[in-house]
Amino acid sequence: MSKILFFGKGGSGKSTIISLLAHSLTRKKYKTLVIDSDESNVTLYRMLGLNPPSKTLADFMGGRRQVSNVLFRGKGELNWKIPDSLSFNDIPGECIAWKSDLGLLVIGKVGDYGSGCACPFNALAREFIKKLKLKDREIVLIDTDAGIEHFGRAVEEACDMLLLIIDPTYESIVLAEKAEKLAHQINKRLYLILNKVDIETEKILREKLKDKNILGSISYEAEITRKNLAGEPLENIKLNAVEKLVDKLTTIINES
Repeated sequence: MSKILFFGKGGSGKSTIISLLAHSLTRKKYKTLVIDSDESNVTLYRMLGLNPPSKTLADFMGGRRQVSNVLFRGKGELNWKIPDSLSFNDIPGECIAWKSDLGLLVIGKVGDYGSGCACPFNALAREFIKKLKLKDREIVLIDTDAGIEHFGRAVEEACDMLLLIIDPTYESIVLAEKAEKLAHQINKRLYLILNKVDIETEKILREKLKDKNILGSISYEAEITRKNLAGEPLENIKLNAVEKLVDKLTTIINES
């Protein structure tokens, strides 16, 4: 249960919550790898307080077109240069940035105009996550693109748990209904985190989502908004709500 995929509508706060959880997990002595599989997010590394890896995984594998030719058209094979069963230590150094027990790996980013769709990045993320074999007190947090397109590319297949970030919008409520059906189809555990809520909006969301597995809630914090606006890391922000979420997550992992 140590490979956890995060998703949600655009602006729900996926990357922020992943960063807060990642910093909390490392403080609790979990070696934590964040996988950035959102092809359009360009600031996750700043939230984590890390330098970006020198290469994306897609670049390391020969580029988006090469990945697409292999995974979608059966033309040739990917030269993984890594074993079928790999540990954190087996990941090529160009593709990963570590700071103590916190690491970042980037799947791929949309670059030039007209370079093509990002579907190959999702397929590459699925195959890479499948290969990861984790040791005790190692955990992987996967940041995805907005919405649920990654379900169409079966990225969830390689993950143990799904975490949907819900902000106080009707769109998030509708997305939760769809996500519950998709998670049931693939027999994956789905949990929800309520984000950027106050007392009133949290009450409304809990009433609307009464049958869902709500793991916890995080209130709107002006300091987080300020740091994100300034491009500052979130490592020094410690919230009781985040610590409780991490305790629940690690309990689920240990029990499984």
